[in-house]
Amino acid sequence: MPNFNMLRHALILLLCLTSSGLQADESIHSIKLAAEDNWAPYAEATGSGLSHALINSAFSRVGIEVDSIVVPYSRAVVMARKGIVDGVFNLIKEKSTQDQFIFGKQPLFSATTSFYQNNQAPITVENKWQLPAGTKVGIINGHEYGDELEKLKHLKIIKLSNHNQLINLLLLNRIDTAIMYDRVAQQYIDKMRVSSEIAPSFINHTGQVYLAFSKLNPQAKQLARMLDTGLTALKSDGSYQQIMRSEIKTARHVGINIQP
Repeated sequence: MPNFNMLRHALILLLCLTSSGLQADESIHSIKLAAEDNWAPYAEATGSGLSHALINSAFSRVGIEVDSIVVPYSRAVVMARKGIVDGVFNLIKEKSTQDQFIFGKQPLFSATTSFYQNNQAPITVENKWQLPAGTKVGIINGHEYGDELEKLKHLKIIKLSNHNQLINLLLLNRIDTAIMYDRVAQQYIDKMRVSSEIAPSFINHTGQVYLAFSKLNPQAKQLARMLDTGLTALKSDGSYQQIMRSEIKTARHVGINIQP
């Protein structure tokens, strides 16, 4: 007579193997991301930069291939919000973004923004709270500059599409000041050869920079956990520090904080 207990155990084992096979088939092997095109040295129009290096390396540690679409930042954010892509590069975690996206526990790095001035028309106050009413402040459309900026209702915010426009308007005194991420600003100031004309005046905000995931993706929380796992692996074997050092050496910068 057949041993029914053995048959029963064999059936259970077969079901488990089948289930494992299905899970393997359904596991995440690739991810589509929107990367901004105008935030050197973090993310450049060529699809390169510090953020690309960190994100690609972290996901490679957990077996995920990254497909990045390079578009203007505001479009990248909309694409992620609508679920067209799985995530978006370089979001600052603050009130305006926390409810709209899924974030992991680990930021890619932190970055500082400052108010920049035309040295021929310097800012005469010591901090942003002292800026007089009507001060024209240039920013990049869609970028995050900290929750406190919304409290400065008396300022006139001028939204522009790229850093070249921002710096040119500052040179022409069409705006009184501009808020820029320090390391990004230095890249464009050096490229435009205006380091003697444009300089930081005081710090605005330091924010944590993340790869943020679309809430419309049912696997968003899993992807966030996998990115955290990948970043932890990079930090454990020194690869994260090597990437950061390598990128720092490629650019001159001032007033920058890009600590993990």
